[in-house]
Amino acid sequence: MTSTIITPRRSRVSVSVPPSYVGKQVAVTFSLIDEPKPAERLSDKFRGVFTKEDAKSFNEHVKAMREEWNDI
Repeated sequence: MTSTIITPRRSRVSVSVPPSYVGKQVAVTFSLIDEPKPAERLSDKFRGVFTKEDAKSFNEHVKAMREEWNDI
């Protein structure tokens, strides 16, 4: 079995097979090594950490802080 990892620069890739593979069935498989993961939303990351009351208080605090930034 022969295996290699490549980074294609185009949508077409040429493959050379060893002489012992000629005339035989060969499986060719493409798979991503570094599949991009969907970005985790910040709200999902902190879900359940704050109570509804704490979340509301924190949100009001953040809004007040951002308003202060705008005054600078």
